[in-house]
Amino acid sequence: MKRGLILSIISIVFLLWIEQSLEVAYIWKTVAKAIFFLIVPVILFWKSGFPFLRFRNTDQKSIKIATSSGIAIMGIIVAVFVVLQPFIDIDALIMDLSAAGVTTITFPFIALYILFGNSILEEFFFRGLLPNLIGKSPFRVVLPSFLFAIYHISIFLPWFSHALLALAVSGLWIGGVIFQFANEKSGTILPSWIIHMFADIGVLIIGIYIIYFY
Repeated sequence: MKRGLILSIISIVFLLWIEQSLEVAYIWKTVAKAIFFLIVPVILFWKSGFPFLRFRNTDQKSIKIATSSGIAIMGIIVAVFVVLQPFIDIDALIMDLSAAGVTTITFPFIALYILFGNSILEEFFFRGLLPNLIGKSPFRVVLPSFLFAIYHISIFLPWFSHALLALAVSGLWIGGVIFQFANEKSGTILPSWIIHMFADIGVLIIGIYIIYFY
């Protein structure tokens, strides 16, 4: 548990620093994330065998539940955005996206990365590696989900008020717990990855509206 906690804190703090202190393009943030969420853990914990990646062990019922849950979460994300849009600084959001290199031209490529690349990086790290390192402790569900939420503060910080930021982090924490419980029966990250991708589709629908129609 100690190794997992130290690794996660160092990785998250460094990525938060890159996100908030360095004005770099999205591609370099992606490279840094791949290094700290995938390459370094693979090097350090290769001998563990990463049993959570054995997708063939995932039972069909878990996959069906994950799919239906993902569709529901996707709808909730879009609905919440519609309700809270007047309280979100979309102009600041657009400026930040543009500064990071997210434009009408690059968005489709970034969207594909978010859907298939970013989602598996985060699932590998937060729903696979960290619970695996923590072991059977009750913290295996709560702690990685909390760190998952804290990590995403760097994304929401410039756009939301403190109240909405707290709401977003709380929602991500609860969502992370749901993601983790979806994996418990099969012991793989495939169910949570399915839910994560549907959630990302909801976010990308919002992104399409902001980038192309706002």
